[in-house]
Amino acid sequence: MLSAESARKIGVNACIEKLGRDFVHAFQDSSVASYTTNTEDEGYIFCFVGVDNRPAVSENRPDMLILDSASRFPYRASYNVSLFDGATHFLECVLPQ
Repeated sequence: MLSAESARKIGVNACIEKLGRDFVHAFQDSSVASYTTNTEDEGYIFCFVGVDNRPAVSENRPDMLILDSASRFPYRASYNVSLFDGATHFLECVLPQ
């Protein structure tokens, strides 16, 4: 059985690979990687990577990344990772063209 941290690493890396490692690194200042542990009882960890390559919207704080339901990441990937064997299950991906 994997720890949540090990599963997170597998899932976040799978998301980054799906989006393209160079693309994610190019926009790392406006990217986010997250996971949830509330699914541990169900035997998996949900992992998400979002990338925003658009200019900052906030006029008062151009260095601030806004995370809200209206400012969705235009590029994103998500996976579930099994805590039993580390297998990844692809959920969603929106890729840059």
